[in-house]
Amino acid sequence: MKQAERDHEKIHKRSEEAGSGARDAAKAGGAGGPVSWRSYIEQAEAAEKQAAREAAKARAAEIKAAKRRFQPKALAEKARAAAGAVKGQAERVRAAAGAAKGQAAQGQLKEKAAQAGQALARAAGSGWERVCDFTAGGWDRASAALGRVRSVVERHPVSPLLYVTLLAVFIGVAAFQGTYARAYVMEVNGQEVAVVASPDEKDAIVSNIESRASDILGEQYDYEAEISLTPVYAAPSELSDTAQVEDTLFEDVGALVTAYSLRVDGQELGRAATQEELYRLLDEVAQPYLTENTISYEFVESVEVCPIEVPANTQYDVEAIRTILHQMEVEQAVYVVEKGDTFNAIAYSLDMWPNELSVLNPDVIVDKLWVGQELVIQQAVPYLSVMNVTDETYEEEIPSPVEYIETADLYVGSTRVKEQGEDGVARVNAHVTYINGVEEEREIVSSETLKEATTTYTYTGTTPRPKTASTGHYIWPVRGRVTSNFGRRNVSVGNSYHLGIDIAVPTGTAVKAADGGTVITAGWKGTYGKLVAIRHDNGTVTYYAHNSSISVSVGQKVYQGQIIARAGSTGRSTGSHCHFEVRVNGTSVNPRNYLP
Repeated sequence: MKQAERDHEKIHKRSEEAGSGARDAAKAGGAGGPVSWRSYIEQAEAAEKQAAREAAKARAAEIKAAKRRFQPKALAEKARAAAGAVKGQAERVRAAAGAAKGQAAQGQLKEKAAQAGQALARAAGSGWERVCDFTAGGWDRASAALGRVRSVVERHPVSPLLYVTLLAVFIGVAAFQGTYARAYVMEVNGQEVAVVASPDEKDAIVSNIESRASDILGEQYDYEAEISLTPVYAAPSELSDTAQVEDTLFEDVGALVTAYSLRVDGQELGRAATQEELYRLLDEVAQPYLTENTISYEFVESVEVCPIEVPANTQYDVEAIRTILHQMEVEQAVYVVEKGDTFNAIAYSLDMWPNELSVLNPDVIVDKLWVGQELVIQQAVPYLSVMNVTDETYEEEIPSPVEYIETADLYVGSTRVKEQGEDGVARVNAHVTYINGVEEEREIVSSETLKEATTTYTYTGTTPRPKTASTGHYIWPVRGRVTSNFGRRNVSVGNSYHLGIDIAVPTGTAVKAADGGTVITAGWKGTYGKLVAIRHDNGTVTYYAHNSSISVSVGQKVYQGQIIARAGSTGRSTGSHCHFEVRVNGTSVNPRNYLP
């Protein structure tokens, strides 16, 4: 209000000054004669209308400027232009009114001049108020600031550019506060990791990290990193994702670490901190089966070393894994009877007692093994079976090729060497596969002949084989229980060496030829009693002793299975039985190696 009064006083003062100037001008132009009061009234009315038009123009400028975006510099320029126009018009009106008041002799003219002065004041005030309304109506947020700027401008006539600059700063501050908000830069151990909205977000991150680590470790965990918060202003888009920050810091905590699991056929045996430890254990298992020629090895079982996530405080027991890998397992296997094998010898060769082998084979007659018979055995095998592939170079015989020459002097199926050739020699390179030291496969890579083999010429018979010809294999002469085996034995008169086997049968049981051949003995022979001996086509001789009677004679051809005698107990004997003996080149051998 005081500001408005001061404005009005300034306008009235300027009007008086203008009136004084008008009177001086009238005096100077007195030769033209006095001006009528009507002319002054008309000039006053014209001035009022001119002021109204100027105000209308200012209002139009307000509306036009309101349609554009707020520009502090343009606004200030408009305001100054409108105020200047109003003030200029006021100066002209006040000059005319002053001249009228100075010359008017009548009271009515004076009153009209006063009315004109009041109209001028109203017009000037109206124009300024319209300027203020313009800034207030279009820009609510800047109205108070503009009022303060106007007041300061009136009291302190400083360059308008300063006030425009202050206005721009004010608007910039308001826009900044609307765009940015208080935030905090979060540093962990001196390294910036996030921008959070408040200290509460930092506390929530730390609490979640401690909770997750405690769940994994199974014990209380305190996050002891050095954390600091620095206040800043930041846009919402610049704030960090707290979940992502939490995950990143949790990884640095190290509650979970990578360990390695050893699995055999899908079953986990144990864990170690590094995969190298497990590989060393596997190498230890394989080492006993590796040689200088080994080119590769692997395990028969499926063996895997897999990375896994475990709590950081996990305790590892590598020795327990080593113990499992080095233990032996018992598996069932089969042993195939070969020539010269006895039940007891087989058991001892397998590091077993005979009764243990007998329990595994309850249906096997201990004294009646035959070549090719399968016995169930148990053998210890390692927990992991090692397949070892070696590269081997060695010399190998090249068998002499055989060329056959037909002859009627031999039976069909019989052969006789005419001229013996020589075997050759080859240098062989092969990849040999072993499983636990036992050869499983041999792949020939290359072969170089060092010595050529020469041909062997052999006669082959064309004469039909008679019934009495030897077949090359033997049958049991009688069927019964073996009461005495081949080899050393204890008897009532001391130790002796038994040259055959004794088969207990009733007296009179038919004794058959084990194979076809020629009878070379048929009669009494010392401790053998009544003996029959047959020479077979391959030179082998079989004995049949202690007979009660003999059915063949010397030189007679007999066939396999033909009855040659009857069992008894003649000679040195303790009971009725058949003594069966096999002699090769005059030496007695174990008959069990030739019987099925």
